[in-house]
Amino acid sequence: MEKYLFTDGTNVIREVQSKEELTTLIQSSGDRNKVRIWVFNTNEWVTYAEFARQANPIPVFQKKVIAVAPSIPKPATEELPPLVRADRQYRWLKKAFFAILAGVTVFLVYNFTRIRWSPVAAANINSLRPANVPVMDMDSLIQSIEVVRGQKLDKVTRTNLRIRNTWPDRLVLSVTAGRDSSAAGIRYHDPEIVFDNSTGYQVGQAIVRFTVWKENQPTAIDTIFFKDIGYALPSKRTLKGSFKGDSLSVVFSSITAPSFNFCYAESKESNYGNLNDRWFCKQ
Repeated sequence: MEKYLFTDGTNVIREVQSKEELTTLIQSSGDRNKVRIWVFNTNEWVTYAEFARQANPIPVFQKKVIAVAPSIPKPATEELPPLVRADRQYRWLKKAFFAILAGVTVFLVYNFTRIRWSPVAAANINSLRPANVPVMDMDSLIQSIEVVRGQKLDKVTRTNLRIRNTWPDRLVLSVTAGRDSSAAGIRYHDPEIVFDNSTGYQVGQAIVRFTVWKENQPTAIDTIFFKDIGYALPSKRTLKGSFKGDSLSVVFSSITAPSFNFCYAESKESNYGNLNDRWFCKQ
C-alpha cells in the first residue's frame, strides 16, 4: 500500500493512504509550487514537480530499423478510370450512424453505473471527554485541601484549580462537515474544526487529531495545530477535500496554557502523580 505525507504550505500535514487520494489533494491545492510530498520509502520532502517526474519518467524509445526491399519496376500499363460503386455516397451515413450509436451506448452505461451522491444533513460532532480526565466534585476537593492546609485558598488559586480539573467543559472541541450519501456509503467534505475556549484565559497551544472512521478502522488522520487561542471567539480550521467513511472524530492530543498553569497530554494519567490536580504544571 502506498503511503505519503502531504502539505500545501499551511500548518496542516496529512497522511495519505493512496495515490488517488494524493492526486485529489494536489488538484485541490491553491498553489502547487507550495506543495511538498513525503513518500514513505524515501527520506526527504519533494516538490510537486519532482514527485510528478519520479512518478511518470520519460520513456526512452529505440529506433526501429525497417529493411525495405528494392522495388521492381512494373511494365507500363494503360491506366483505367476508377470504378465508382453506386452506394459510395451512402458510406459516410453508415459511419456516422455507428459513431452516434457508440456514443449513446457509452453515455447510457456511464449514466446507469456512476455513483450518485445526494446531500444529507451536515455532521456536527463534539469531542468526547478524555478517559484520563474523570469527573470531580470540585467543592469537596477544595474543602479537603483547605482542611489539610488549615487555611482558605485565595480566589485565583481556587479558580485555576477548578479550570484545570474541569477543562473538558471549558475547552470544547467539535467538527462540522458537509455530508453526502449514496449506495457506496457516506462522503464528508470540507470539515471545519472548531476550538471554543471559555476559560477566560488565553491558551498557548493545542494539538488536535482529526480521524475519519470506516467499519471501526481509521481511513484518514490529520493533525491540526492551534496557537494563542483567545476566549472572545472560537478558533477554526478547515480541511479542504472530501473523505469517505462511516463517522468522524476529533480529540485533543495535547494542550498547553501557562496562563493557568495547565498542561494536558492524551498519553498521560497526570503530570506529577497528584491525581487531585493532574494537569498542574509550571513553565
